[in-house]
Amino acid sequence: MIIRKFAERYNLSLDKTFDYLFSHGGIKYLVDYYNTEHLLPVDDTIDELVLTCRDAGGTL
Repeated sequence: MIIRKFAERYNLSLDKTFDYLFSHGGIKYLVDYYNTEHLLPVDDTIDELVLTCRDAGGTL
């Protein structure tokens, strides 16, 4: 669901979103912090993904 919501926020296809998140550590972040992130609001999780990916060179 988070990947789909991320895609909607940035108007990307699911394929491009997954590639972006995978390339910039977002998927690893979701896996590593699932126990915490699934309890937070979706927008907060997406904001954290954006920061994580920016730290790894992402440009969204």
